Order: sequence, then C-alpha cells, then structure tokens
Amino acid sequence: MMTYIQALEAIDALKPGGMKMGLARMRRILSLLGNPQDTLRVVHVAGTNGKGSTAKMIQAMASASGVCTGLYTSPAVTGIRDTMTVDGKPIPEETFARLTEELLSYAPEMGGCGGLSEFELTTALALLWFAREKTGLCIVECGLGGRDDATNVFTAPLAAVFTPISPDHQNLLGSTVEEIARNKCGILKRGCGVVASPGQTPEALGIILEEAAGLGLTVRMPNRAAAPLLEEGQGKLRFSWEGVPVDLALTGAFQRDNALTALETLRLLEEKGIPFQRDRAVESLAQVRMPCRQEILCRSPLLMLDAAHNLQGIGALKDTLLGFRREDRMPLTMVMGMLADKDAAGCAALLAPLCAHIVCCTPANPRALPAAGLAELLRPGCPDVEAVEDMTAALDRALQKAAGGPLLIAGSFYVSSVLRPRLIKLADIRQNN
Repeated sequence: MMTYIQALEAIDALKPGGMKMGLARMRRILSLLGNPQDTLRVVHVAGTNGKGSTAKMIQAMASASGVCTGLYTSPAVTGIRDTMTVDGKPIPEETFARLTEELLSYAPEMGGCGGLSEFELTTALALLWFAREKTGLCIVECGLGGRDDATNVFTAPLAAVFTPISPDHQNLLGSTVEEIARNKCGILKRGCGVVASPGQTPEALGIILEEAAGLGLTVRMPNRAAAPLLEEGQGKLRFSWEGVPVDLALTGAFQRDNALTALETLRLLEEKGIPFQRDRAVESLAQVRMPCRQEILCRSPLLMLDAAHNLQGIGALKDTLLGFRREDRMPLTMVMGMLADKDAAGCAALLAPLCAHIVCCTPANPRALPAAGLAELLRPGCPDVEAVEDMTAALDRALQKAAGGPLLIAGSFYVSSVLRPRLIKLADIRQNN
C-alpha cells in the first residue's frame, strides 16, 4: 500500500505538467469512480477574491448547525491535507494515501484523455472522499475561472456563490471583468440558488444577473447597508446582522462582505432543507481563521502575512494598512515577491508609498517575477528598496531593516506560505518576551 510520503511524491510528480483546462479528464476519472460527485449536495463558490474565506465560513456555520460538511479549497497554504476537510478536520494521511493510489491505478484506463493534472487529481480525491464519508453538504471552491475549471462537474448544485470578481488570469479567463465574470458564471446550472457578494462590481454583477436570468434563476445579494460595522482592528471585526452582533477574528473590512455572503448562503440552503441553527452558526464565525489572508501573527510589533496578488486584493490590503497607521506610526518593512503574469506595477504603486523599507524576493515558481525586476517597479514609491533572490535570505534582510518594528510579507501565496512557519516562531518569541 502507498504511504502518505509516497502519495505526496506522486502528486509532486504531476506538477511539471502544469495546469490543464477542460473537463474531459475529470469526467473520465469520475466516471471510472462511479461518479461520486452526483451523490453530493454542493455549494459551488467562484470569484477572484474572498472564495476561501467565504467557503470556510459556510462550512463552519453548516457544521455548527449539525450538518456533516466537507470543504475543498485551494491553494494549499498549510499543507495539502488542509485543502480537503470534513467539519474542519483534514483528511487523514492514511486515507489520503489510499485514495491517491486508487486514483493513480486508473491511469491506463484514461485513454485519449491523457493524465490528470495535480489539481484534477486532488479535486477527484476530495469528491471521492466526501462521497464515501456520506457528507450532508459539500462546499467546493473553484480553482481557476468556472466554465472549464476542474471542479465544474456538478449537474445540480444547491447553490452557486460568487465572491467579488476582478481582473486576474486574463490570459486564460478574458481581458475584461465582463469576460471573466461570464467565464465564472459557467458554474450556474438550472435549478440552483445564486448568491452574489455585496462587494461585487457593477460590471460583474450585470453579467451574473444576465447569465442567471437566462437559466431562470434569481440572484440574492445581502445588503451591506443593513449590516453596519461596529468595530474594526487588528485580528478583529464586529458588525450587526439582523440585530445580532457578529464577531470575526479576521482582519479587513472586506471580511464583512464575505461573512454576509456566507450568511445569505445559509439562509438559501435552509429553504432547501439544510438546517441553519442561527445562534450556533453566528458563534462559529468567531472561530474561522484564514492563513495568509491579512493574517496577524503578532500585534505589537505588527507581523502580518497577506497573499493578495491582484489589484483588488492589494487595494484591500492598502486600506487595512492605512487604518493601522492611525494606531501604529512605526515605519513598515515589507518582504514582497510576485509572479510575472500579475499586475506587479499596479500592485507596487499601491503598496510602496506605505513602506519605509522593502526587500524583494523571487518566488519558487516558474512564473516568478525576478526580485530585481520587482524592485525596479517599487523604487519610485519607496526610498529604500533592495532585491534578494532567496526568500529566506530576503526575510533575514528585512528583519535587519525592521529592527524590531512592523513587518509585512506580501504579494503571493508562493512567498507567504513558505515564510509563514518561521514568522509563527518569531511571533511566539516576541509575544513571550
């Protein structure tokens, strides 16, 4: 039998094949498995930013309401097993290894479809596990886009949920917000409920409404004005929902939109027979944690990780940092690395003026923007920018520059997820001194 380490090695061996669009391979492997996806009650989540937070909030509230709930998200930030959970618990190592071996055994029967990509294999694995666990509900986050995403294999999801849509992956999804939104609307199916974030842009919302109407569907969108913010700070957010205070241990006002979207989804699911125990559900939101999404590891001095890598996400980070500046006037040092296919220049223009020192690094990814190239983009906005290729060495240099002051890691999951374990140790040391 395959061990967990062997399973990880087998999946790593698929990475050089890169991302594969289209659904032929997924349909084939799921057919060979007996179409486990058809036994699942699914909430399908698409968008550019906020998918992971919204999906995790939906799972937390459904689980708190007594529903056995699976969750499949991406990318892997704290380990691949954490991308597939049931009631918040990751898939066991032994189960992960056994299902990986089972899936790989079908390689000779894939025929002309070709081999699975890494994401396709893990998606099929998660769906198979959820089916065998007999989950009462599954929350599935799209990996990229919607129409041709490997997760778009459900004939009748209970709900399609759209978090804010903005420009990203334009080479694959479309050059405009409207084109990208239309691609993401590929997850819509006749009969499913539809929920849109209150943070949706008018351009994207127009497409969602149009595509939903074409299938005879009604779009539900929570009212932000009816949910006033009561408190906002580092690692805390409170707002009112239907007269009840809702607490989040998360940073950034945008998380209110994600929570409102999740709450509206639970109300929709309640109409479809899924239990919604409101008091327990609302209380569960305070337990939701999102690694590398404006994650505060230490408040004084600030240690923060954020993996936003597009203008909408970086804009939200800027708004949060500007709010912090009212509380903490110490100079900010940033470690930043980005991929070359992102709007690095636009992101640099937003963040550089907020920093006293910036150390650029090169993410460990074939699509990485070299540290020197990123540094050139940042220099017009910050007086002290340097390039250090290696991510760990860049962090060492940034810690020297910060001299015990606030530190931000930003620009890419490929940077923040790598540096996060070391930052956690540093936070523990600072908080215990």
